[in-house]
Amino acid sequence: MGKTVKRRPFSRRSLFFINIVLLLIPLTFFGYEPLLRSVGRFLIVSEQPETADAIVVLGGGDPARAYQAVQLYRDHKAPQIVITTENPSRIYEQMKRDGVHLFLPYENYLRVISGYGVPDDKILRVENYAGDTLEEMKQIRQFADQRRWKKLIVVTSNFHTRRTKLVARYVMEPDIKVQVVESQSDSFDPDAWWKNQKDIRTLAVEFEKFLSYSLYIWPRLVVRVM
Repeated sequence: MGKTVKRRPFSRRSLFFINIVLLLIPLTFFGYEPLLRSVGRFLIVSEQPETADAIVVLGGGDPARAYQAVQLYRDHKAPQIVITTENPSRIYEQMKRDGVHLFLPYENYLRVISGYGVPDDKILRVENYAGDTLEEMKQIRQFADQRRWKKLIVVTSNFHTRRTKLVARYVMEPDIKVQVVESQSDSFDPDAWWKNQKDIRTLAVEFEKFLSYSLYIWPRLVVRVM
């Protein structure tokens, strides 16, 4: 008769790893969506607006931003709406010379705001061109200082709110209080962004921009408070 082979019991280390695997299976199956939702929601910092001196609509987005500003105006959150001016693309001037007129984002904003009944004398525009959020916020700061405004509501796309809040803190505070409000009609869905290519790209690009802005701004904020 052959020798009986005795099987060694699992070591504590083996049991530990087996338990980890058994734990990760249900966590992966049931928990990945809550984790992905948390990633999407990280980008969004929307505040409950109080009354302010003006509502500012950041450029570069779709007309949902302007529409949200109209709703805030109708709710008497501020007596006027301010729009900014985004840098036009290179081809814009060439097409203009060729007689082909394109509507710039701020022109579409004007049509939305006026179309919903906001009087023309309640719509202001920062006419200096801005190439990015930081430059845009600096232009708004100068515009607000000239009018001695101390409180602003800034409207932007939902995925852009956290970066906007970071830049507003750096450029505006403590002299001007800024409340960042998301547009309610945005196409980016933080609770299902991984289900379509457009939202995946939006999240990836915005995270990259937020990181680069953070690396630039946070050291300067630390120096400021020291």
